[in-house]
Amino acid sequence: MDLKKRIEQFRELEYAFNKDFYQALKEGQKPHTLFIGCSDSRVDAETLFQASAGEIFQIRNVANIVPREEEPDTHPSVVSAIEYAVKVLNVENIIVCGHSNCGGCAAIRSLNEYKEKLPYTGEWIAQSVTISDYIDYSYPDMNEDDKIIMLEKLNAVQQLDNLMTYDFVRERFESGDLNLQAYYYDIGTGSISVYDYDSIFSDMIKEITLNRKRMFSKETPEETE
Repeated sequence: MDLKKRIEQFRELEYAFNKDFYQALKEGQKPHTLFIGCSDSRVDAETLFQASAGEIFQIRNVANIVPREEEPDTHPSVVSAIEYAVKVLNVENIIVCGHSNCGGCAAIRSLNEYKEKLPYTGEWIAQSVTISDYIDYSYPDMNEDDKIIMLEKLNAVQQLDNLMTYDFVRERFESGDLNLQAYYYDIGTGSISVYDYDSIFSDMIKEITLNRKRMFSKETPEETE
């Protein structure tokens, strides 16, 4: 892969023919959407939305996870980007996009193994382990492939609930100035399922969130003098 050649082609073809557009971009960005997606290279926000540079502010991480505000091990790099998108850029939409054949979600199903091989990855994806546990408990007879698909979808919707733990997101949403949606992108078929904050998964998410709070309360030691 000759990356230098590709950069040269960008300058000679894309930039040369759209110079005025790129000159205008230097004045600033006004994205309409914050896209929180998986790091997976097959998921491309600009392609999915048929968008141009400057339209979409992005956060990419393994399994498209948003840390909850109240949990002890916060990840400020993700939260700072959400804060900037909402409070400074005033985006109109936050889209959390999960996808089929997600390696991060598959890894959640083998979390202990991943914690040994990839400790940083294991720590990160452990934030969604209660979703996997819920599926095992509620659907014990479901085959593994279908469990992973359900996990991929529930994990995307769960992040909307996680987003709502931040006052600056919840207040904008409740005022009607911010739209929250979860997408599930099937890579092989090109289909995209759209789920609102109040979706068919709402009752499941409430139960998963309750279980998650119980788990963290057990893991957090009581303060001692």
